[in-house]
Amino acid sequence: MERLCLSGLTCVGLAILVACAADTNHSPAAPTPTGGVFEIRVTSAAPADATIQLTATARFADGSSRDVTTSATWTSANPALATVSASGLVTAVGTGQVEVRASYQGVMGTLTLQVDRPIQRFALSGVVREVGPSGAEVANARVEIVRGPGAGAFVTTDAAGMYRLPGLNGLVDITASKDGFIDWRLSNLTVDRDMHMDVTMYPTPPTNASGARATARCADGSWSWSQTVADACTAHGGILYTVCPGILCAALSTINRGAR
Repeated sequence: MERLCLSGLTCVGLAILVACAADTNHSPAAPTPTGGVFEIRVTSAAPADATIQLTATARFADGSSRDVTTSATWTSANPALATVSASGLVTAVGTGQVEVRASYQGVMGTLTLQVDRPIQRFALSGVVREVGPSGAEVANARVEIVRGPGAGAFVTTDAAGMYRLPGLNGLVDITASKDGFIDWRLSNLTVDRDMHMDVTMYPTPPTNASGARATARCADGSWSWSQTVADACTAHGGILYTVCPGILCAALSTINRGAR
């Protein structure tokens, strides 16, 4: 693997360990706006061999946000392990854990990195299936990294519903989406080895001629618009799952609470 060698230093790599927007050693008080800014969120691109580009995003009291990467003041808590440029580019110069900080209008965000040698990258793979009686594979679903190292990377499942996302390392959020299905999302997954993870997606409940949404999916794959649990799917093998939120979902929750 090609690596970046720093003059007079060992060739090193960089890997994400933990991302945080503030000091996590204690529970912070409610944020106090400073100049309209109440949070700085630091995120990262996918790591290169010995560098990684960070981004600072300011969130304002009015709900808006803005990229302030080039306006923020960047510092490394331990320059002997990693340095950071004025544009948020981190360069590893040692091995260990280091916190990188971005300050803007008096508000600080942080990102904790593990600099290591060499950098390790891992693959996440699996099969996307429909929640249904057959558990059929879902082809042409989009599986995407939406937060964390490599955010924006995506793949489309093949005819067998399989996906593979390579080049990952760290804490990520992942989504799976396809027309006709409810979006699936998983947050705060730590990818620290090659991992297999299957995804299950619920079909979007259909509506009838009156515009009413189905209340339950039946065991044979059909849909029910019944308003009571007792009447739902009686001729179709029983209820596979109820539609939530919905009248049968609420009714079953009440029944289950009463059975305890």
